[in-house]
Amino acid sequence: MIPLRDTLDLRGPIWGTLALLLAYLVLAIAGEIPHMNGWQVLVALIGLWLFAPYVERRAGTPLFLAAFLIVAVATGFLVGAVDESSGRFAVSFFLPVLATAGAHLALAPRSRILCLLPVPFAMTFVEVPTIAMTVIWVALQMLLTAV
Repeated sequence: MIPLRDTLDLRGPIWGTLALLLAYLVLAIAGEIPHMNGWQVLVALIGLWLFAPYVERRAGTPLFLAAFLIVAVATGFLVGAVDESSGRFAVSFFLPVLATAGAHLALAPRSRILCLLPVPFAMTFVEVPTIAMTVIWVALQMLLTAV
């Protein structure tokens, strides 16, 4: 199952989401996200792509970026306090994306995410409830943390 996007018909620019995707990708390549491996970063980027555009379109880019950065800074100090090897502050990625997923669910509890289901000799699209995709995303992050 390959998640693509939400099925809500809300349109508009998502410059804040794209900027965050680029910033976190650069930070991951530079090795500045100490508590996450490459697979966790990839799954987190996918989560940001799935959950953030709708929240940004509903809240507006400035409010979305401000809220995301406030959560990222607060959880960065939290991660820094828990992970002694990272210093007083660490770049946080999982918790801000989880907060964004929670905001997405709060704004549109019955939304669905369009997924491509590769079946041998055929491809089909299915709509998965966003709550189920959030649970799958969190479980995958936890599984990758345990590895």
